[in-house]
Amino acid sequence: MVRHTNALRSRAAHSVLDSWNSTFQGPTYQGSEFLELQRPDRQPLQPSYLNGGPWLSTFRHSITEFARVCQCITGHVPIGAYYCRFKINEPHGCTCGAALESCQHVLFRCRDRYSMHYPRFLGDIASFMKYNPTAFGFTWDPSGVG
Repeated sequence: MVRHTNALRSRAAHSVLDSWNSTFQGPTYQGSEFLELQRPDRQPLQPSYLNGGPWLSTFRHSITEFARVCQCITGHVPIGAYYCRFKINEPHGCTCGAALESCQHVLFRCRDRYSMHYPRFLGDIASFMKYNPTAFGFTWDPSGVG
């Protein structure tokens, strides 16, 4: 009976994961600003629940780094593309002169403020964040507001 139950659980888990991976590939599910990351074998990085998944397991030691990377991956960071999308009255351009400061721009094209590190994999983004601590960060107001 236990063996049968484990087999059913395993089948159900794989079925859910397959459905999740399929749904995850849809641009309407991911959103327009979602970064497409790769595994080292150049296949798309897929969500998973196994061993903490490929994303969470990369950040075992720092929940704050993980939160910043999640915000970067989903495009929910205080930069021009975010301000533009949510109609926030802040500058949309990058200090390097680009018309729109997006996560893609900051990670792959901007040569102005950030170290020359162009991440392709999740671990690379973690390194980028470590070497560029002001990238994708909210400004701190000394009065405690914001």
